[in-house]
Amino acid sequence: MSEVLTQAINSVLTLFLIGAVGYSLARFGFINNQVKSFLPLLVVRVTLPLFLLSVTVKSYSRADLAVLINWVGLGLVTVLLTFGISLIAYRLTRPQGQRRGIFCAAFSASNTMYIGIPINLSLFGDQALGPAMAYFLANGIFFWTIGNYLMSLDGEVGRVPIVSLETLKRLLPPPMIGFLIGVALVLTGLKPPKFFLDATTAIGSMNTPLAIMYIGLGFYGLSLASLRPLKDITVVLTGRFLVCPAITLAFCLWYQAPTLTTQVFTTQASLPVLAASSIMAGYYKSDPNYANVLVSLSTVLSVFTIPLIRVLVTTL
Repeated sequence: MSEVLTQAINSVLTLFLIGAVGYSLARFGFINNQVKSFLPLLVVRVTLPLFLLSVTVKSYSRADLAVLINWVGLGLVTVLLTFGISLIAYRLTRPQGQRRGIFCAAFSASNTMYIGIPINLSLFGDQALGPAMAYFLANGIFFWTIGNYLMSLDGEVGRVPIVSLETLKRLLPPPMIGFLIGVALVLTGLKPPKFFLDATTAIGSMNTPLAIMYIGLGFYGLSLASLRPLKDITVVLTGRFLVCPAITLAFCLWYQAPTLTTQVFTTQASLPVLAASSIMAGYYKSDPNYANVLVSLSTVLSVFTIPLIRVLVTTL
């Protein structure tokens, strides 16, 4: 067995073990619903923003950041190509009810921030941050414009503009703000005090374990009976775990993107359905239960698909 493949398997088993700790804490009653609700807030609003800030300042130069602009465009092209296929898949599948927006958004957009950033940094190291953030931006631009617009057509609230001030706000969650502060420090040449970087690094180091533990504890109490893979759900999951990463990998290879960028983009494209799909489905009063099933089932299956993708990209 090659050294690269061994490292990939070790990385995945490490993630499994951390996730198992989260599941066990919930199983034995050490984590209740209040703590479960607090963990994602801690990760999204504290540990992940500080982690991105410290890694950006420590690991990137002005030249490195300039390259990222090209990768955002590359990521957006791959997401839009997947979206085009999702429209065809929807016409062929014809799900019941008003589900076109949820179907297409779930087919095309992945959970690139909360799951994607920790997974990629754990698998590929700190240098994966740039490509991972570039794909996150591309994924977010699609979801909060075209995806959000289509989802609004499904519900009772009425259609929303494709681009609005609210769209811009959605593209600036706390982790993105932390990353942009790091970018600003690099571009201006300002060097934060050592004690500041040490503090952000220490707090940020909790990010990946907390995020993976949260994924693990989410499996406890999950009703598998509600996750039956009906025809249209199977099509969405096929798009999420097969079509989207395949298109991303093929386009990156054709574009001759760097190996690390190709690996990170393919991994980002293969992640579970974006959790915001469920939130927005509830907001627009369309079919939040359908969205919940897609998010939950894709998250469960990602336990098996992430290792497969990791082994695949090690051969590039």
